[in-house]
Amino acid sequence: MSKRPNFIIVMADQLRADLRRGCGYPLDTMPFLDQWAQGGVDFRRAYTTNPTCMPARVSMLTGRYSQCHRVRTNHNAEDALYTADLLDILRENGYRTALCGKNHTHRREADFDFCAPCGHTGNQGERNDTPEEQALADFLSSLQSKESMTPAPGDVRAQHPYRCVEDALRFVDGLPQGQPFFAWVSFPEPHPPYQAPEPYFSLFPPEQLPPVATSAADLAEKGPRYQWTYGVWQRVMGEEMPQRIARARSNYLGMMRLIDDQFRRLVEGLRQRGLEDDTLVIFLADHGDFVGEYGLTRKGPDLSQALCRVPMVWRGPGIRAAGAEEKSCVSLADILPTVCDVLDTPLPMGCQGRSLLPLLRGEDVPKGEFDIGYVESGY
Repeated sequence: MSKRPNFIIVMADQLRADLRRGCGYPLDTMPFLDQWAQGGVDFRRAYTTNPTCMPARVSMLTGRYSQCHRVRTNHNAEDALYTADLLDILRENGYRTALCGKNHTHRREADFDFCAPCGHTGNQGERNDTPEEQALADFLSSLQSKESMTPAPGDVRAQHPYRCVEDALRFVDGLPQGQPFFAWVSFPEPHPPYQAPEPYFSLFPPEQLPPVATSAADLAEKGPRYQWTYGVWQRVMGEEMPQRIARARSNYLGMMRLIDDQFRRLVEGLRQRGLEDDTLVIFLADHGDFVGEYGLTRKGPDLSQALCRVPMVWRGPGIRAAGAEEKSCVSLADILPTVCDVLDTPLPMGCQGRSLLPLLRGEDVPKGEFDIGYVESGY
């Protein structure tokens, strides 16, 4: 690779890996991602390092597992242990950096050259400059991380994924010509509160959703942690629990389509600016969501496939158009080593991930190098 590429990481928060038609799901939730992935490498055995937001995101930036970087909860970022992370490596190589969206890592917003933050409630540091944006922020706060039974107010332009893409393109447009850049476009959705505006709210009606693979009847085989979690949600939701979970599933799938549309808008924006061929784009998630499996939503106990498997698609200069790659077990900890390999820069001491560059180029890898991933069987 003769020229240093730009890097963009597009992360959706709490996005299941298997709810795409391209992965066998009956509904067409992310048609653009499915099509775009054919021109790159779509890892179907990609896993989070920890099915919790902050530990997973710190792993992505440091190349370490949570027991090594020591951030094991959503509340102890100050304990992060590492020698150099993704921002350090990119800055040492002359890159300008941006965060557009949710952070939730050991890094501060001031550590990025450009930062336009947002969160789940709509009142977590983002600028709500229009009445529509403020109305959505107030609506999100009122949901208290629950599912919405009505469409979100306003249109797609008030939603965080739209605004994250708008901010990313604004960052790119403000750079000097030829300046290499890294943008972390970090959507807070489809993480709760489960909500979507029209037309996405009505796109996948609850009564038309395909059945989930498991139910509350399977909890007896899953053990006390699953059963305790189900009992908590029974007390919270009451008799309306089935209807509320069905609506949460519907909103979640609608938000997936909204995210897909905004990802398409980002890629088209790069193309219009003549940057697509020079930019390595990674689409992924920090972890998954039950989305109705075992009668549950959100995340919670143990290492379920629904929580641990994540989408991870790489496309850009030097990457083969392989489409689905179903053999190799890869993880969020492999992002930093791969970037180091692309830049031909030394790996930081203590980094535990592995470079995926040979897989991305179709080259030979050591036998057994990517054969193992530890999660629960089934869902």
